[in-house]
Amino acid sequence: MKIYIILLVTILFSNTVIGQEKNPAEESTPSTKSFSLSENKHKFFFYWGYNRSNYAKSDITWKGPGYNFTLSDAEATDLNQSGFGPNYYNPLLFTIPQFDIRIGFFLNDKYAIGAGWDHMKYRTKEGSTAVFSGSVDPNVSQEYSAYKDGDIVTIDNSYLRMEHSDGLNVLNFNIERHDLLHSLWSEKVGLKLVSGLGFGVAMPWTNSITFGVRNDDRPHFSGVGAHIFVAPEFVFYKRFFVRTTLQGGMVSMWDIAITPKSDKSDTHAEQTIWYLERSLVVGYRFYIFAPKS
Repeated sequence: MKIYIILLVTILFSNTVIGQEKNPAEESTPSTKSFSLSENKHKFFFYWGYNRSNYAKSDITWKGPGYNFTLSDAEATDLNQSGFGPNYYNPLLFTIPQFDIRIGFFLNDKYAIGAGWDHMKYRTKEGSTAVFSGSVDPNVSQEYSAYKDGDIVTIDNSYLRMEHSDGLNVLNFNIERHDLLHSLWSEKVGLKLVSGLGFGVAMPWTNSITFGVRNDDRPHFSGVGAHIFVAPEFVFYKRFFVRTTLQGGMVSMWDIAITPKSDKSDTHAEQTIWYLERSLVVGYRFYIFAPKS
């Protein structure tokens, strides 16, 4: 046992001496690496912020036992109508507002990849009109069975509603290009232009009502999404940044959950949503491992 202890102490002492003999100039660690706005390779970044969205008119199709119909040119809004409130500042309620979150990695000085979550919200607009087509059995709905193709329907969200209020969630991947437009004070402050595109899967948490029956809202894989974006970005203290993004995209969903969990029928909704999202996020850049010189 004494021999093992002596050997261990010897190894530890040897490593300490070797470490002291290394030239610090030859080592590069994340904490000592010079931080530059124009040199980004191997940096990581993280950001968090909030968004608002506008939606183009869309066609929504409901399919189930006794009905197969579409409301065309349906209008919708996001759900942030009251502006900023306590939910935005309470970390325990962070999923309630409409938010964007992402972590990414720079492949080189200009290009980065990232994985994130766009949490938008969507609800058909109360009192708006849409064009009916299809058929509904009178046993399912007396009101909607009376409509014929081309009839105008007034949206009553208490009776027939499409709402992704717990999130029109898109889990996606981005490819980003970063261009440094201007910098000051040895690149401590700078203005960048970030642009790129992304794609991912739609996981809406749908809170719909179909002929007065509310579904059990739960996250559900429903389709795919894609987007393009452009974002001016202000960088300060080299590592921190504020980014405001204009993003246009689409979410194509062919299997939206619209029934209670106990309903095992082939009942679902279909919809393609085109949107324009504006977001404001704050973020931080950092090294996890030292880049090779």
